[in-house]
Amino acid sequence: MQAMIITAYQDFDALRRMVGALSTRALCFVHVDAKSDITQAQTAQLDAMENVRAIRKYRINWGSIQHLHALLELCRMALEDPRVTHLHLISAQDFPCVSADAFERFFEGDERIHMQSLVTQDYPELEHRYAHYHFMHLLNYRDMSERAQNWVGRIDRWQDALHIKRKLQVPRKGLVWLSMPREAAQHALNAPQNRRLLKKLQYAYIPEEFYFQNAFTGTPWEERVTGDPLRFSIWDEPQRGLPALLEESDLPAIDASGCMFCRKVDAHSPLYAQLERRWLGEAQNSD
Repeated sequence: MQAMIITAYQDFDALRRMVGALSTRALCFVHVDAKSDITQAQTAQLDAMENVRAIRKYRINWGSIQHLHALLELCRMALEDPRVTHLHLISAQDFPCVSADAFERFFEGDERIHMQSLVTQDYPELEHRYAHYHFMHLLNYRDMSERAQNWVGRIDRWQDALHIKRKLQVPRKGLVWLSMPREAAQHALNAPQNRRLLKKLQYAYIPEEFYFQNAFTGTPWEERVTGDPLRFSIWDEPQRGLPALLEESDLPAIDASGCMFCRKVDAHSPLYAQLERRWLGEAQNSD
């Protein structure tokens, strides 16, 4: 059975609708940001839904280790269910772009890891993310009132001036949104070297973009990484957001991409309504 690993921080109604649709054919494991407007009572409503487990545990600052901890916690919960064959890490603004039947057929017996995986040496401008110490778990980078962005920059520049450089090797990087078989997830979470990697990434900047890629590097699993996360997104239209908030007019490009998911999608939009009907099947949701 497919497991959707979902992190959310806003819009309870949209989240409930998304989980309600996905849980008809998949198990949903949801983490709600503990500092979000979604309450513990609302989280309990999600948790009471069939095929859904929902928790509200970590206070997640953007770019901090807490988001990775939340994802790993949900993965552990999913692996406790012996029915789970694949885990799909998605945000609450992602949604499958194929029917549930097509989704299940694609992943049946699939032992590959569908994940972006880039060589960090090709992106030297990102070295500071792991070579410096970052304190995103203490600084809310998105809260302008705390002037946190200024402090993040200052701490980074001070380490440059003092020639501080961590001996942390992370040869690969990529977005955290990925799909993997059960056995790969077990390796990523339980291998001793990966538990050590998690500790080393505590002070990295956006550590989630280094963890899974390096958890598989140098292991037999590395050969199964496709380099394609199967997520359709648009990054070259910043006026629509980064990534772009997708619209109904994007559907032909989505369908031509061969992807399994698309991001980002507003659950109140006509595009979402089409994707939801497609996932459920027209006969089940013809209204």
